[in-house]
Amino acid sequence: MEEKKSTLGVHSLLYGFYTGLALIVYSLVMYVLNLYMNKPLQYLAFILLIGGMVLGALQYKKTALSGFMTYGQAFSVNFLIGLFATILSSIFFYIYVKYINTGLIDELLAQARAKLEAKAGNMSSEQMEKAMDMTEKFMSPVWIGIWGFLGNTFWSAVFALIISFFVRKNNPEAPKMV
Repeated sequence: MEEKKSTLGVHSLLYGFYTGLALIVYSLVMYVLNLYMNKPLQYLAFILLIGGMVLGALQYKKTALSGFMTYGQAFSVNFLIGLFATILSSIFFYIYVKYINTGLIDELLAQARAKLEAKAGNMSSEQMEKAMDMTEKFMSPVWIGIWGFLGNTFWSAVFALIISFFVRKNNPEAPKMV
């Protein structure tokens, strides 16, 4: 019986979904344990993203590409997995900030104000108020979702560029490009 090969889109969507779910669960654990303001622990989410991308790319290479994958194919599958995971986690974060933890924005604004006050020697009070006004304009669930989506999409592309170098495996029998 012949094994059914999955397409790039379906495979990426599936692994992106799993990776996005892992990111959501990790975020929920961080919120429940009240560790969501801890920067070093926030960076661990990147490890989940990278892990999902690597596993997805290796599985795609094995099942759909007979064990061989060009750099371009590796980048495509990695980036799409990261993109789909980012879409799912961004939707969750928007819902979380908008409906579940509505006080998160106030906490983030207080944190931003504290950082500005720490730099008070370098800024006048008028400059601090202007900076806080701009910060408040961009601290809405929609803007946080947009910036989170754009930032995570950027990091997905960067990680895809790096991971693809390690998971690629050129077919020695493939015609060489001159």
